[in-house]
Amino acid sequence: MQNKGRVVRLLSAIFLFVCLHSPSYSADVGPCCPRNQELRYLLHPPSGTEFKYHVRHGAFFSSYLGKVKNFFLLLPPGFDPRSCRRYPLLVLLHGYNFVRNGAKGTTCDPKGALDLLCQQEQEEYHWLLLEDIAPIAWAMMDPANKTFRDLKDDLTRRFQELAKYGGLREKDYDPSQIATSLVDHNLHPDGGLDDPFHPLRKMIILLPDGDNSFYTDEDEGRALFPPTREKGGCDAFYAEECMRISLLPLRYMKPAALGKYESYILELIGYLRRNSSIKDYILPPPHTGIGGFSMGGYGALKIAMRHPELFSSVSSQSGLVDIELLGNKFLLKGLMPEFLEVFGHLEPLALPTSSTINEAYRREHNPLRLIREGKGRRLWGKIYFDYGAAERFSALKEGNKRLEEILGVSSRMIHPQPFNGGAAHNYLFWRSRLGNVLLHHSLYLR
Repeated sequence: MQNKGRVVRLLSAIFLFVCLHSPSYSADVGPCCPRNQELRYLLHPPSGTEFKYHVRHGAFFSSYLGKVKNFFLLLPPGFDPRSCRRYPLLVLLHGYNFVRNGAKGTTCDPKGALDLLCQQEQEEYHWLLLEDIAPIAWAMMDPANKTFRDLKDDLTRRFQELAKYGGLREKDYDPSQIATSLVDHNLHPDGGLDDPFHPLRKMIILLPDGDNSFYTDEDEGRALFPPTREKGGCDAFYAEECMRISLLPLRYMKPAALGKYESYILELIGYLRRNSSIKDYILPPPHTGIGGFSMGGYGALKIAMRHPELFSSVSSQSGLVDIELLGNKFLLKGLMPEFLEVFGHLEPLALPTSSTINEAYRREHNPLRLIREGKGRRLWGKIYFDYGAAERFSALKEGNKRLEEILGVSSRMIHPQPFNGGAAHNYLFWRSRLGNVLLHHSLYLR
């Protein structure tokens, strides 16, 4: 017994030494939009600010994509690299970027494409700068907020400070209205502000760059573009690699939009767990949640149903959950040309009818069909989804109604409210429901 006690003490000492000497997360490159005032505030808060967030930027070389991809991490309040505490991981996927495929006629110029990304705050920036994930998540994880009134007051102060550093857009609501939408209208609509609030489970949040990929491995696996010579981040490319996709002028696609993106997302999660400098602070599978909005809602639900052993919770906001409803090739080629190549064959300089959809491949990657076939059953009770009454895509609303029927749940349609963007397909709506999304993941990531 004495020898056993010595062994236990020795192992404990070794474990403590490793924890105390594990490096904190650090990035070796800067973000692609360094001039963004809100981003500077989040990454490097000026002196005198009341709130500071552990937001980190990172870069990762994907062997599946053959290039560097950028991401952001949000580390939880109280994160201490000297501690041995480990946290669950929440992966949040962004939606489709409608301005990157030539809609503004600038995406074939590399500098213009980057400027457009930064102006629109799209892709890996969307959750951080439009949905404002950092102040909302931190307020909800703060143990000092013991009532819903505390949470609402905290959110108001956080958004007031955020507004000073460019965090609210011209047509956005004011800080108190945002807090009211999050707390009174959505998170706790039928209760009182003095009711107890239980802070979220602290977690690490990953915001990856998924381009316009539908988070799916491209069907044909062929090189639609010339080989990408530029392997750097920021969706870097050479002008000659950009491809005109339509008979109409000013309709282009960037080379970063296609590839093995489901494999890449899983590769990135594995990298954070096994090779990154925060690997010692992340709990193993299945202590992982995955969520997203629009295209990201589709990607989250699809990846979770195909790999249910990796996840404990799923969320979809305004998700394209039934992609078999998308069949109009004229609409697809005009709005989301990558869809045709990911799930079939895109014929660039031709009428849309010349492109084809591989129906078998689309069915294989359709979340609704996966669920109907019994895939991912262990997660069915851990799926959160909602959509707005004013969504502009009829296929999106119909797909979510079908999901309600299959799972046997009540309507998840959210009607217009004050300060929720009219329940339309926009960041104002998704942000208004973000407290509900985070609460859902917290319940299942414990």
